[in-house]
Amino acid sequence: MKQENNDKMPLQSNPRLFLAKVIIFFCGLFILALGATFLIKANLGVASWDVLHIGLAKRSFLSIGAWVQIIGILMILLSSALERKQPQVGSAINIILIGYFINWILGWSILPVVDALWKSILLLVSGVGLMGWGAGMYVATALGSGPRDGLTLVLAKMSGRSVRLVRTVLEVTALFCGWVVGGPISIGTFAAVFLVGPIMQASLYFWRRRIEELEKMMVEEAFPW
Repeated sequence: MKQENNDKMPLQSNPRLFLAKVIIFFCGLFILALGATFLIKANLGVASWDVLHIGLAKRSFLSIGAWVQIIGILMILLSSALERKQPQVGSAINIILIGYFINWILGWSILPVVDALWKSILLLVSGVGLMGWGAGMYVATALGSGPRDGLTLVLAKMSGRSVRLVRTVLEVTALFCGWVVGGPISIGTFAAVFLVGPIMQASLYFWRRRIEELEKMMVEEAFPW
């Protein structure tokens, strides 16, 4: 009887569960943005797309966060046009918040001043870890995928190529364009390319398990018999 009721319970409409997912979603975006700013401050190279964002910011009057938002929105619109679907609100919120958080954190006076190599390396390692962990957090909630994730899936479906290949092509393209406009490429760039993914995977597994536990707990509270 309990199992039958569990299956019928509309978990997605449960306000407590939704609130918990929203909190995890926002925290994940903030942690991801914090990691990105750590890499920027480390001055040892940044992730592929941030190479492009920083390069464009250097050549314009717009901030790094603004370019994160602009390119993200363009990718969302492109994905929607290719799929012939309405843009996903969650994806738009995702990229707007990340851009805002990056600008906000960069404006903090509490970020450490890098005046030694060991500080740069510490920021680099911390930044890569935070980016991967934050990405796994927000993806686990399924409230709004990142623009790059959406475009990757659309292009893979249309081309018949693997998601891994399409994502690699996008990353290399962003890296090349960022290098052309003067974005910073160094050891941090390659560290992000090879390490953010595995950390994100571990984070995604962890947070999916936590969300599943929340769902189970709320079902048991609703149907204690």
